[in-house]
Amino acid sequence: MVLSFILFISKSMSFAQDELLENRIVQTKKDTKTFNIQSLESKTVKVKVLPDYEHHILCIIYLTDTLKVFDFWGVPPQQYHLSKQFLKINYEVRGGSNFGLGNSLIICVSNDKLYEALHVLRYTDWESELVETCNVKFAFVTHNKDYMLTANIREKSFSTTNPETNYDYTNISKLHFDKKLKVFYSIKKNLYDTLKVVYPDTTYRRAIEGNFPEVILGDVKYLFIGSQWFELDHGAITKY
Repeated sequence: MVLSFILFISKSMSFAQDELLENRIVQTKKDTKTFNIQSLESKTVKVKVLPDYEHHILCIIYLTDTLKVFDFWGVPPQQYHLSKQFLKINYEVRGGSNFGLGNSLIICVSNDKLYEALHVLRYTDWESELVETCNVKFAFVTHNKDYMLTANIREKSFSTTNPETNYDYTNISKLHFDKKLKVFYSIKKNLYDTLKVVYPDTTYRRAIEGNFPEVILGDVKYLFIGSQWFELDHGAITKY
């Protein structure tokens, strides 16, 4: 009788897992979308955005190129055309208890290749006895036929126990476009240091030397190194 009960529970769990997997596959198909954008050479191309809910991976696909976001969480991404050439993808990241977190990825296509023009934090929202929020909103502009972004950054902190620490900060940053690397940047930074490099599945230290595009959004800094975006913080760079 006990054995029969165990077999019944095992079959029920297996059925529930199969049903959950099937639902995730159905949702993936439902939320997979294809967008027409113009390449930087003014050619109309199709880019597919595929949220893999089973493996928590967000895929952006163009021809044989695929960008994979490994910290994507199970909320449908939101896509917007910043312009004919740039597609912005907002997605959620797993935060924690009372902690909301989301990123923005901006992509473009040039000479049949997919580029990660920008990949940064979009918002944080932490609520406890201290409420802290950070929001970044992007707008596309052109200046003398050059691509530019304006980033509106707002940071707020509210504490009932330490009201003297409260602040409400707003700043606007302009980002230029590097036509060779196909990325947006605030400045070009010379970096000669040994840093901790953090990926989702590994961490190591390495010497990094060169001149790299840097994006400054409030107190947060990002570097574009080796065709990848990293957040720079206290001697470490963390992959986006």
